[in-house]
Amino acid sequence: MFSHTGVVGVKPPWCRPLVDIGSGIIGHLLCWEQHERDGSWWAWVSWVQATGDRHAHKVVCVQAGSLSPIEAPDAYADVPRRKFGRDGRITPLAPPA
Repeated sequence: MFSHTGVVGVKPPWCRPLVDIGSGIIGHLLCWEQHERDGSWWAWVSWVQATGDRHAHKVVCVQAGSLSPIEAPDAYADVPRRKFGRDGRITPLAPPA
């Protein structure tokens, strides 16, 4: 593959997978986050809200169970996972085997 700047790697750049967060909002899944206090899973999602001539970038944290996947399951395999500890620290989690 080639671009205006030269040769590009064979593997295309990875793009965050799409999810439906409800009310017609489609966004990019940024990461999964497990809360240590109760074991619940949350998801950070980003999207652009267009209202008339204005555009605003939005980022929200929602319960993981409220999302609906849009892409094939393997598209979500490389989404980063992290743990939100009781002490308020965020640490990376290893991807599932």
